[in-house]
Amino acid sequence: MEARQDTPDQQNDTTWTNSGAFQSVVEDDIWKPPEGWDDTAAGDVDTLTILNHGAASMEFDPATLAAHELFTEQTGIAIDVIGIGVDQATQREQQVLSSGEGSPQVFNVNGALVPEFVQQGYLETTDVLYPEGSFEPYIPALSNLVSWELDPNYDGSRTYGYPNIAEASLGHARLDLLEEQGIDPSLLTSGEWTWDDLEDVMAAFEGTDVFGYAYYAGNAIYLSYSFRELLYQQGARMVQDDGTVKVDTDAAIRVVQKMKEWRDNGWVPSDVISYGEGNIVDLFISGQLAFTTGFSDFVPQAVAEYGADGSSYRPVVPPAANAGPSPTQAGLVDPNTTSVNRFADTGHKLAGMLYGDLKLSYPVQWWEFTYEGNMSYMSSVYSDAADAEFAPYAGVLGTAIENGVFEVFPGISAVFQQMTSPIQRALQGQVSPADAMGQVQSFVDSEIN
Repeated sequence: MEARQDTPDQQNDTTWTNSGAFQSVVEDDIWKPPEGWDDTAAGDVDTLTILNHGAASMEFDPATLAAHELFTEQTGIAIDVIGIGVDQATQREQQVLSSGEGSPQVFNVNGALVPEFVQQGYLETTDVLYPEGSFEPYIPALSNLVSWELDPNYDGSRTYGYPNIAEASLGHARLDLLEEQGIDPSLLTSGEWTWDDLEDVMAAFEGTDVFGYAYYAGNAIYLSYSFRELLYQQGARMVQDDGTVKVDTDAAIRVVQKMKEWRDNGWVPSDVISYGEGNIVDLFISGQLAFTTGFSDFVPQAVAEYGADGSSYRPVVPPAANAGPSPTQAGLVDPNTTSVNRFADTGHKLAGMLYGDLKLSYPVQWWEFTYEGNMSYMSSVYSDAADAEFAPYAGVLGTAIENGVFEVFPGISAVFQQMTSPIQRALQGQVSPADAMGQVQSFVDSEIN
């Protein structure tokens, strides 16, 4: 555990290789490729090209950098990273795969796109990484993410990837701002609270230059985060028991009604209809927002800004709804895979499997959670980090992840693209919430169900 604490200085270092955390993994052979791997076609591979969501650097993606450096250290295979944003990466992947190109050989795939890529026959199976179909010792979200029965090349369920980054949403609270408005912080930190309490928080900030809450409604990706959180907090789902997709249920309509009500009351910024990446984070860090939900990787940034003593900032479990089929304090899990290009040559496919074995290993899952603040797919990481007091608020993060919901189906991205405009018009009073969701359901019935 002492060696694990010797991590790089993210502001000044550019590599993990000189750190005790890295060297202890190498020296103790905590991860190494299986014997005989270099006698296979993978032994002839010099470089593995990976399309990564963003730069795999100490500044932007340090845990991924650690994985890449460990892979090269233990195999001698260099990793060539193509680092571009999620939207551009998705377009690039679709272009490459639809034309049957073999490079990049490995790429990150947004969780919502995994079933579509499987259905189109683009991804190589990775069953060898999960012996006898076992997903021990990993959290259920991993199986839900990579296991599908949609591949036209196979009968039955297969797996199509391994972990990249995963995030779970949780609440972020400025306790000092709450106290200034007469709100007892324990309302949020005690563990159990609801939308009624959230509305009390929002109302307390009326007439001030601070808002009690904000949500996203500016683009399809970020609207999907806020919509799903509020849906799951009611205990509802988009995918019904019979497998059909429904977005015009009472619970789904209630999400839009609440969004509109809070905006009409002036309890959230009117600009939420344009909010996308970075807007709410900027509001929170600048002291203009007392509570919001966001992914777990925001915790290190907030701790760096406000300290870890819990007097100003603290992550909390999200609220439960005050209506719906089964109100629960749920957030969402938003994972993506690393998957292998089915059109790559055999050697690079095998090298991609070796890389997958590394990504499933304890050291990489530990670094993702404790150093970068992402979700770990390995459940023991949370208890180990909490017992060692290694990661601030590991217990809250573990609870948020345990309560998080991951729901995906073929066409989910298109549904949220169709949902954006009707919801924005509903928030501005141009259509009713029921009519807005009815429009989206018409698309779902014609294209998905």
